[in-house]
Amino acid sequence: MLTLSERAVIAASLALATLAAWLGSWAIAAGMGAIDPTFLASLCARPWSIADVTNAFLMWNAMMVAMMLPSAAPMIDAFATIAKRRRERRDPYVPTIIFVIGYLGVWGLFSTAGALGHWWMANAGLIGPDMTLSNRLAAGGVLVLAGLYQLTSVKLACLTHCRSPSGFILSEWREGYRGSMVMGFRHGFYCVGCCWALMLLMLVVSMMDLRWAAALAVYVAAEKLLPNGALLSKVAGLCAIALGAGLFVMELVPALSQALR
Repeated sequence: MLTLSERAVIAASLALATLAAWLGSWAIAAGMGAIDPTFLASLCARPWSIADVTNAFLMWNAMMVAMMLPSAAPMIDAFATIAKRRRERRDPYVPTIIFVIGYLGVWGLFSTAGALGHWWMANAGLIGPDMTLSNRLAAGGVLVLAGLYQLTSVKLACLTHCRSPSGFILSEWREGYRGSMVMGFRHGFYCVGCCWALMLLMLVVSMMDLRWAAALAVYVAAEKLLPNGALLSKVAGLCAIALGAGLFVMELVPALSQALR
């Protein structure tokens, strides 16, 4: 087992990395908030440049690290424990940071997809100046999609992997630096499978309001760490479906009423 001081070092390292990611997210959000609103409106009205896509990637990546790294702490602790045992037996071992790099690499790929999706939506006229969906039907569709996914067996399977560090270690252990990075990547893959639809909710609320990101990060941690995480997932899914349906009603009923006059 890891000693108290060793666990403190791991916790401090994760806390510093998470804090840096939150500060990066805040700096990006603050920088965008300081921009002239007319410029932001023009950004949504013209095709994005490579620089715009790069900025979107940095925003997504900082936010994903800030939101997801804390919930991976139990798995990182489990990997570090095995590495210590191997080191004490003088067996080959790999530093825990290699596992973490593999884990964050998956979220880097997800952030790339998020930035490209933002690019496509901006070119389609679906993104407002606050980098969120400006169309209520599209926002309702994202909510319903996220809610339905919360109820699927794929979501449950991925959540089960994320909630069971010992089971993952036993079934997925690989030797060497490459193997450890693959382990981190595979754990990250399960976490993306568990949370990708939840991350899309940032398109509905506000990408630039970190209070929503913090609230979602707390929910993700609760889903993974609390005893009734699977039940919480289903309840949240039903709530998201209800909210999405509400947006559909708000958008469609006035249009239908006007059409019937």
